[in-house]
This record gives sequence, structure tokens and C-alpha cells, in this order.
Amino acid sequence: MMKKLALFVIVLLAAATIVVPASAGLVPMSWGFPVLIQNASLTGLQSQTATAHDIESAAIDFGGGGFGGSIFGGAFPSIAQFADQGQSLTSLGFASQNQNMIFAYPFISIGGSPIPGMGFF
Repeated sequence: MMKKLALFVIVLLAAATIVVPASAGLVPMSWGFPVLIQNASLTGLQSQTATAHDIESAAIDFGGGGFGGSIFGGAFPSIAQFADQGQSLTSLGFASQNQNMIFAYPFISIGGSPIPGMGFF
């Protein structure tokens, strides 16, 4: 009799687990809408200055007395030469650059959430 009672209890427990439906109380959840924001700026200033100058001079003088008392002594001229060169260069450069990038993707909402992710009503 004891065996029959134990067998009956085991069959009753097996039938009870089949009849009762499975359930779980899940909390509504929202994931996502991550946002990536990137800002970059670049400013450049360059200044260049260059100067150059070249001064040359030459002077030739054979004297006024002539060579050995020659009659052509006074005919040889005094030669003088002068050259002046100059150069100046100035350069100024300015550059400015701005870059903005925003990237986002939508969220996933599971369950009956009254307020979805990121406040989308």
C-alpha cells in the first residue's frame, strides 16, 4: 500500500508540473542609442622673412704722372665702379580648420516600457 501511495504522489507531482504554465516577470528594458561626438580644430600661423644685400666696389687709378714721363700719362683715366643689390622677402600664412562628427544608431526596447530609451515618447 505504501508503494502505491508513493507512486500516486509521484504521478500527481509530474502531472502538476505539466499542467501549470511557466511564467516570468520580466522588467521592461531599453538599450542603445549610443552617441559618438568628436570635435577637432587646428589653427596654424607661419611667418617667414628673408633679406639679402650685395655691395661691390672697384677703383683703378694709374696716377696722373704717366708711365716713365710718357706723353700719355694724363690720358689714363681713373676707373671707379660701384654695384648695389638688395632683396627683401616677407611671407605670412594663416590656416584654420574645424571638424565635427556625430554618429548615433537606434535603440532596442524589449518589453512594455512606458518610456523608451533616450526619451523618445
